[in-house]
Amino acid sequence: MVHRPVISAACALALAAPLAPSAAASSLDPLSSVAEVGSSAIKSAFRPAPKVVRYETTTESGTRAPVTATLYDRDNAKGLVVIAPGTRGMADHCAPSKNTSLISSDSGTSFSVDYERPMAHMLLDAGYRVIVTDYVGLGTPGTHTYLNRVDQGHAVIDAARYAAHDGEKVAFWGYSQGGGASAAAAELVADYAPELNVVAAFVGAPPADPLAVLEQSRGTLITPVAGFAAVSYSSTYPDFREALYAELNAEGVRTLDALSKACILDAVRIAPKEFKAYTKRGVNLAELAHDNPVLRARLDQNKLGRVPTKVPTLVLTNPDDDMVPAPQAVQLARDYCALGSPVEYRSVAIPGTRSTPLDSGSSTTPFANFAGAGHALPIVLETAHVITWLDERFDPHAPAFTPNCNIPDDTSINTASNYQYTGPVADAILFGIFAVLSAVGLGTWLVGSGLPNPALVWAHQIR
Repeated sequence: MVHRPVISAACALALAAPLAPSAAASSLDPLSSVAEVGSSAIKSAFRPAPKVVRYETTTESGTRAPVTATLYDRDNAKGLVVIAPGTRGMADHCAPSKNTSLISSDSGTSFSVDYERPMAHMLLDAGYRVIVTDYVGLGTPGTHTYLNRVDQGHAVIDAARYAAHDGEKVAFWGYSQGGGASAAAAELVADYAPELNVVAAFVGAPPADPLAVLEQSRGTLITPVAGFAAVSYSSTYPDFREALYAELNAEGVRTLDALSKACILDAVRIAPKEFKAYTKRGVNLAELAHDNPVLRARLDQNKLGRVPTKVPTLVLTNPDDDMVPAPQAVQLARDYCALGSPVEYRSVAIPGTRSTPLDSGSSTTPFANFAGAGHALPIVLETAHVITWLDERFDPHAPAFTPNCNIPDDTSINTASNYQYTGPVADAILFGIFAVLSAVGLGTWLVGSGLPNPALVWAHQIR
């Protein structure tokens, strides 16, 4: 039997921060990519701190709410990119703007990783101004409205309103939770902020259909995410809370309460079981929703793809994504195409946790087979490609965007990929990230704590 290494999806995302430019598997040199990862991480550690800002947004209920964000500014920029972060958790200290280093903690027991910071630096280096929103309730009063379509979309749009210069070109950028937020912003911006000059939206691995995500996911990786969504919707919709809590057992109530104060790294420890272990009837959240029209209606209310986007939209997913299932993300691209939206669908195939059966005896890619790597690795390997795509949208002399709605019926890992990466390539990238973040990320955390950073001292001496 093949014993596959298992780490949480959160750890995979944290370790697989998008640090290195990429290329298709046929031309990618794993060793040079690992070197670029190290160089980028060390360079990032020497950059001055960005500016934490505060703005207001309009929630789904119509009330005004404060939002914090991190602004990376520069002169002579091509335009502004609004980054919608991936899942960080529910506690205020999980907010990107609260991270004073790549790794931070509020008390030594709850940890948060600012895994979008290297991505922001890459965009900054590519010539863009960047603002990273914290969303509603993350770093500000109230419960973080996780996977709330309107709240997340408005938070992204209002970050652009706050930071954009008059007439400046703007793009929305997001992966995972952020992919859903970016899509929501693209759907809502025409009516909510028609004055903005939005030219593109990157929608990576989006949880586009909350119910479908719950239905299509497997194992325990989905439990913390389902728990965060349950906390969020219970806070926003009283009828959802009443229907859900009637089904939770005592352990389930305690677990949701703990998740409401947790970051994603903590959540894997807090909720290690399948969601059904936390309900009286031993059923998961998808099954509860099928039985209860209130739960089902609130999940359906936050589905994406019913409103067309008016801007070029790149939808990207890995057919073997083991955290945010690919079928519902592919369906989002199909829905946008059916609505006449200017869409490009991109498939990034990487051997992940479901590509090789546990008992097949044929696994040769131990790093690629970490639980969560199938979700995390595409943004690592594709960030530079997406920046190139963005450059074309911002370039007034580039050819007009050509939509690509040729989405095959069979979108499996072996048949429908724009980019195919081999297991050894994925292994080399992850191995390099492990090494770099062990030295530089931990070292940056020490600096943030006021302690000497031997990794950076050594790096400075060899410059």
